[in-house]
Amino acid sequence: MKTNWKLIREVLNAAIDSCERLEQAGYAEEHRGRSVQIGGRQVSVQEFLTSAWTLPENVRYEVIRSRHDRNLDLPYVPETARILTAVAAACAELLGAGDMPPAEPHMRGMIDWYRNHFDPNVKRAISTAA
Repeated sequence: MKTNWKLIREVLNAAIDSCERLEQAGYAEEHRGRSVQIGGRQVSVQEFLTSAWTLPENVRYEVIRSRHDRNLDLPYVPETARILTAVAAACAELLGAGDMPPAEPHMRGMIDWYRNHFDPNVKRAISTAA
């Protein structure tokens, strides 16, 4: 089964870019009530934030429904999905931890492990005749 990794990267990068822009804008808790007019309606920062985490939840269910409609249901959670979820959770812990987060060596070690241990060794194991 193939995966559109380009689309996944684009979606993740868009979310990362928006989170970074939120921080660069100087967002703080007191900004939640501020609003802008959109389509004749005032929309608060809190409404944008809530939409930013509920939109992916809703899209996830749409993907699940669409997969079902195409008889592409997943019989289990794929290993790659578990990897993405775990890495995203680890990265989320870096938010607000500063430019030099205390666990940065561990994060860099994880990058190194994926690129220099996981990737080549799994590829080698898979390509080795049993």
